[in-house]
Amino acid sequence: MLYYEKNCRSGFTRTLTCSCYRVNYRVVPNCAMYTASLESRHCNRQARIFSIALMTLNNEAGTSQSTDYRESYRQTSLPWFTLICALFIGARLCRLTSSCLWFDEIFSVHAARHSWSNLFYFVAADIIHPPFFYVLLKIWIGLGGESVRWLRTLPVLIGIASILPFTLLCRELKLKTAEINLALLLLAVNGYLIKYAQEVRMYSLMFFLSLCSIWLFFRLFNRGDDEDEQGKKPLAALCLINLVLVYTHYAGWLVVGLEAVLLLLWQRRKLAHFLLTVGLLLLAYVPWVYEVIKVAGHAESGRGIGQNIGWLTRPGLFDLAQYFVLLNRPFLFIQSSTDTGFNLVMAAIAFVLFGLPLLALFLDPKNKEARDVRIYALIVFFLAPVILAFVLSWVSPYSVWGTRHLIIAAGPYAILAAIALGRLQPHWIRITVLAVLGSWLLLSAAVFLFSRQPNFIWCSWEQLAAQVSAAESNSSGPVQVYVYEDLVGYHLWFALESPDNKRFTVTVVKNIPGIAEDPAYFLPRAFTGIAVQKTPALAGDKVWLAFRSNQWDETRPPLDGIKRSGYQVGRSLTVKAQGQQAFLVELLKARSGP
Repeated sequence: MLYYEKNCRSGFTRTLTCSCYRVNYRVVPNCAMYTASLESRHCNRQARIFSIALMTLNNEAGTSQSTDYRESYRQTSLPWFTLICALFIGARLCRLTSSCLWFDEIFSVHAARHSWSNLFYFVAADIIHPPFFYVLLKIWIGLGGESVRWLRTLPVLIGIASILPFTLLCRELKLKTAEINLALLLLAVNGYLIKYAQEVRMYSLMFFLSLCSIWLFFRLFNRGDDEDEQGKKPLAALCLINLVLVYTHYAGWLVVGLEAVLLLLWQRRKLAHFLLTVGLLLLAYVPWVYEVIKVAGHAESGRGIGQNIGWLTRPGLFDLAQYFVLLNRPFLFIQSSTDTGFNLVMAAIAFVLFGLPLLALFLDPKNKEARDVRIYALIVFFLAPVILAFVLSWVSPYSVWGTRHLIIAAGPYAILAAIALGRLQPHWIRITVLAVLGSWLLLSAAVFLFSRQPNFIWCSWEQLAAQVSAAESNSSGPVQVYVYEDLVGYHLWFALESPDNKRFTVTVVKNIPGIAEDPAYFLPRAFTGIAVQKTPALAGDKVWLAFRSNQWDETRPPLDGIKRSGYQVGRSLTVKAQGQQAFLVELLKARSGP
């Protein structure tokens, strides 16, 4: 027996056993004083046993010393975590109803208005989005109606709920408390995420579910061989989350595919069970694939998938740079096609504050933490969707590049950025970069809060619809409204449509020379609420004409053909927005001579 002793007045006793020795030792918290006795069982290598025992005791003493420190640190970090969560929530509630619903949001509400039997048919005709979000939205509308505030509260609540899986993911990755807080702060202030958290579309839900999926994947990834029984629970939960994810957006399949690739690279023993869940996902997806194929054969399909994404341009280096800026730009975000969301100053700031620290983290050969398999997995979750979307956009018939679809990469990127910033060396560089970052956040917050919200041109049609409804309040017959763009027609139809007011009929007139139409916006398939007319002839003694232009010009279409059609201008309603004017003009049939 070996005996080692240091005097101390208080402490606790531990016993360490293994196949060849037993150690009884007493550890005093907050000091290195302990009493220990070692008893050899099966071997005489006493010196080695004594060495192991001393190392164990030192580690135990160090752990007990650091436990109180970590607990104290957590207590001081909790207020910061709470403040960041409050910022996260406040940023998504700010200006929630400052603008009207736009084209894609209208489609969401329109889909949710259908009966349960017709909802899936209507959504399947659109081809590019699975139905789960629309099902959720229909239930939500049934609970609280269709006010803009209520509608947008749904994606906001889902976005706020993302705090939980994101925090659990960071803890599963064994991040330091400061790194978790910093990563959550980057998500809280990200304008790109704020935008989609306020939009009545599926992207906030896709972000939430992708975080849940990645968190559960790392739970499965971190389980050892002796925890197979415990690993079945996260695997089952992962299968369920992935099912909802792929029924929310097709990009969810990319997350599932990347998880399979990561298991193939580093944990092949778990791949077979995971592939079994993928098989279940494919089987559960068959009904939706069947519905899309069936609807494509019966509904008017327009130009098929080309109508949905044929207008997308193939990405270049500028698009990659723009996406990088979006991932780092605090509070501010793209709200219309007139805003590119990119400038050289913003790109330079993002590169210095985030690009250089990321490069320093992963290119430093002395940095062993960057070689962690889990860090490599995060890099795959961040970079692979971007690279695949970029490559597919060039090799496939149509571009699939869209920053909104790449929202699944935002969570892993925020974690990588927080790790890179938190581990910058030397210390003074880290402090300087974090100070500049804090100043940038404060400046961006001030611009966000005090800048005037623009009046978007698509909101003009809601205002004009209210005006024409008031102007025709005493009219008993049907009111015909002609438009020249699907975008204008859909907004007007939505604003004029109500159970108590069925008098207005909207018709889109196509093929008018001199009037350009944005191909990104087209009327929903399997929708007959708006008539489509391919000739310029107008019918009726009194009609309304809706169009947008930079100014009133009777020498340009559509005003140049009014007199030739036998009409004269009556009342004219106008709203100015974004350097354009939206017109809703009353046309009266000109009377012939006596």
